[in-house]
Parts: sequence; structure tokens; C-alpha cells
Amino acid sequence: MSRHHIRLMHQGQPVLVVAGYDLPLHELFLQVFLCQESGPAGDDDIVYDSLHEPALDWTVIGTLTDKLTALGICVPEKLIEAVYLDQRFTTGNIVVWHHADQAPEVLPTNRA
Repeated sequence: MSRHHIRLMHQGQPVLVVAGYDLPLHELFLQVFLCQESGPAGDDDIVYDSLHEPALDWTVIGTLTDKLTALGICVPEKLIEAVYLDQRFTTGNIVVWHHADQAPEVLPTNRA
């Protein structure tokens, strides 16, 4: 599974956007969480989760971009491109933090 993260402001609140490619399912996914300064995220902190809309075609990058647009969330084009390339080349086991003002940061993953 690839995971691309970015922190943004959405409707005046900080959010964490997580998008990526699920290699075993061969589908894209999108999650948006309210950022909390302390403690783990709870159910009330979920702004959006693509698992709640299984009828949408999550094999198409346009579904992900359309949903971001519908939510009013604008992510860097590089994040969308990276998720698309992960799907195109069936990339898994990668975690990347994207930033508005600097290059993406690839984090090490534990491969068992």
C-alpha cells in the first residue's frame, strides 16, 4: 500500500489528507481527518473516508480528484501525480509526506 500524506487547512481547521494505492485491492483510497494536537484520532475526527463510498469506482484517479474537489480540498498536483504513478506501476510499501513549500519526504517502511 502506498500512502501520501499532507496537512492542510479545510474550512478553517487543520486536516490530514491521506491518499494512496492499495496494492492487494487494486484500488485507490482517500481519507481526511481533523488534526488533533493530542491523542489519537477518533470517529468524530473523520471528515471523509473512501471506505464509506464503496459504490464509487476507486480504480480511477478521477474519482479521487473529483472527491477532493467536492470536499473543497486542494492538494498539490505532485501528490495526485504520485498516487497515479503508484497505481500505474503497482507500487506498495511507501509512505510519503508532501509539503506545500518543499520536496516530498519519503519515509522508511518496515518490510517484514
